[in-house]
Amino acid sequence: MKELRVIELFAGVGGFRVGLERADADFFKIVWANQWEPATKAQHAALVYEKNYGEGSVCNIDINVAIEQGLVPNHNMLVGGFPCQDYSVASTLSRSKGIEGKKGALWWSIYNILKQKGRRKPSVLLLENVDRLLLSPASQRGRDFAIILECLNELGYIVEWRIVNAADYGMPQKRRRTYIVAFTKYGKIGKKFTTPEKWIYEKGIFANAFPIEQPCVVKKIDGVALSQEKENRLVDITNNFNSNKADSPFEKAGVMVKGVAYSVDCTPVYNGHRTTLGECMVT
Repeated sequence: MKELRVIELFAGVGGFRVGLERADADFFKIVWANQWEPATKAQHAALVYEKNYGEGSVCNIDINVAIEQGLVPNHNMLVGGFPCQDYSVASTLSRSKGIEGKKGALWWSIYNILKQKGRRKPSVLLLENVDRLLLSPASQRGRDFAIILECLNELGYIVEWRIVNAADYGMPQKRRRTYIVAFTKYGKIGKKFTTPEKWIYEKGIFANAFPIEQPCVVKKIDGVALSQEKENRLVDITNNFNSNKADSPFEKAGVMVKGVAYSVDCTPVYNGHRTTLGECMVT
């Protein structure tokens, strides 16, 4: 493949685009971007995006309207940091609306795009959210993430995740985020999948970029597996996942394959240069 056609959702001022184009501008081609802030008339982020990337570079309408109107083009890769207000520490977890919240519900926009594309759905997803995502909601810790995993399982994806603190890998900021990579089972990446343990520690997308100490025990999360015979696993997970209010079973790193999740707590390994804020300041 000479290039990867990418769409950028919830684009803000183009953070994902900056990273992808710095990595390889000839390979990663942003073919469509969407940015819409429903809470204000002034669309500042979209204006900045268009200022940086040219007139018409961003679709500045509600993403759900764009989906209904069939405006989302075919693509190979979908990226986005879906709005995280409902998962954020800005509101206490006990008051968080989680995936049912107005902003958190935008996960379903991603899901609807994937379903709409059918057999032409993207082979790779790269998503970002706050680390609190793995704990939401307080009444069923981890349920919202389990729903996301099952949605992607239903659509034929293998999923891996990692909570990354930028400071652990030399950046001058303590910023913890959950990164999610999903890829189709029979695609170029999926065909290389080995075992959950090897993928997490050695072969996976995050293994080389964000190495961790090993070995640690990788645990199977039975609460996500549930019965394969159930007619609607998604409804079952919604109603019953971790309903005893125990701690979330999802640790900092993990992978989901064939509807079964495996997770491990982990310690970052980094021996490189640690950038200071002083080095970033412009005089």
